[in-house]
Amino acid sequence: MLRNLALAAVLAFAATPALAAEPAHDMKAMSHATVSGEGSGTVKSVDAAKRSVVIVHGPIASLQWPGMTMPFAVAPGVDLAPAKPGAKVAFTVEKQADGSFAIIRLAAQ
Repeated sequence: MLRNLALAAVLAFAATPALAAEPAHDMKAMSHATVSGEGSGTVKSVDAAKRSVVIVHGPIASLQWPGMTMPFAVAPGVDLAPAKPGAKVAFTVEKQADGSFAIIRLAAQ
């Protein structure tokens, strides 16, 4: 029994360098589900130069967000024309690589 235990310990230590030599997995290359949500609300302010808007929006159930007022970046290519202070809008937000959320679709309501 003691001999078997000693043999198991030797084999475990012998395998350790092989495990350490395995290449690290590139977690960034793995695909993940897109995190996004649909919302609607009222535009409070617009900064066209910075491509950002502040929207007072209702709850966004898919993101488990309550209604709130928050700023959003607006993705390149999204038309800012519907975003005028006081305008009612529908929008889609998507989580970005840095953890922030950006509007990827914006439409007048």
